[in-house]
Order: sequence, then C-alpha cells, then structure tokens
Amino acid sequence: MVKNVKLQAVLKLIIGGILLLSAAWGYLPIPNHMNEYTFLSNIFEGLVLLYSGLLLISKRKHTPTIIDLCLVILAFIMLGICVTNNRIFGFQGAFLFLHVLNPILILLHWIFVTEKGKIEKAKHFFAVFVLPGLYMIFLFIYGSVTGNYIYPIFDVKVVGLYNVAMLVLMIGLIFGGLSYLLYFIDKKVGNRNSY
Repeated sequence: MVKNVKLQAVLKLIIGGILLLSAAWGYLPIPNHMNEYTFLSNIFEGLVLLYSGLLLISKRKHTPTIIDLCLVILAFIMLGICVTNNRIFGFQGAFLFLHVLNPILILLHWIFVTEKGKIEKAKHFFAVFVLPGLYMIFLFIYGSVTGNYIYPIFDVKVVGLYNVAMLVLMIGLIFGGLSYLLYFIDKKVGNRNSY
C-alpha cells in the first residue's frame, strides 16, 4: 500500500479525473445515452475519488474504506460487461477506457491506495448492493414509463419476469460473492499490516 498521504491524494485525483474525462469524452456526443450504467457509474466513481483526494489533501482524512469497496464492485460490473460482451461492442476510444481501463484503475486504487483492515462485515455486505440496486430500480421504472429498458436483457415484456428476476438474483449473488472475497482479502492484508 502507498503510505505517502500526498501521493495517495494525487493518485485519487488523477484516477478520478480520468474517469470523469473519459465519461465526458464517450457520452457528450451521445447525450441521450447518459442514462446508461457505464456513464453514471464512471461519473459517480470519478466524483467520489476527486472528493476523497481533496479531503485527503485538505484535512488529511480518508473517506471510509467501505466507499472504496463499493467503487470496486461498480467497476467489476463494468469489467463484467466488457468480458461478456466484447465481441458485440468491440470497445474503442473512450469506451475502452470506460469498460476496461477505468475498472482496472479502480481495482489498482483499491489494492494500492485504500487502507486495509477497516471494513466492518455487516456494513459492507449490504452497502455493495445499494448503488447497483438503485440503478436496477431506475432501470425498471424508466423502462416501464418509456418502454426503453436501456439494456434489452432486462425488458420484462420480452424476456419475461421470471428470467429477469433470475438474472437480477444471479447478478446479486455474484457481486455478493465478490464483495465477500474482497472483504476476506481486506481482513487478511489488514491483519498482516497490523503486526
């Protein structure tokens, strides 16, 4: 882990800036797609990292580690989209950043910058579901109102309620498992660093 607080802050600011700039680069030409998960999660992660970096510079205070864990889960979702759909989308330019490089930067941030051993199990496990869960609620409300589910795989009328429910459950289980794995790694590394 990077111990120098100034370097931590600079890394947070740089990664946050990259996330925001690549989201703007990719989505300003197509503003009608700014309701997509990729845009919203990159903007959110970028803003959180900028705030975290500025907080570290001004007050030498870290944001709670649970926030960094949530960012990693959001990034895993984007990376999962990339791995499962790369042949369909063929990411280039800004979308290569948004779907591949930015999630890797978030993961590297968690590995090298985030304080380890600070996550409370009960808090973290449910926290990772909040942001993706809110997006799923938005997705279903937006789709019901407009008829456009943004991602056809979640269109209840086409795919069926049972299939969509199973997909959401499967996604929840996968990211719950990833969350637990990251929690386990956090505890092991945190315990090793406390000696």
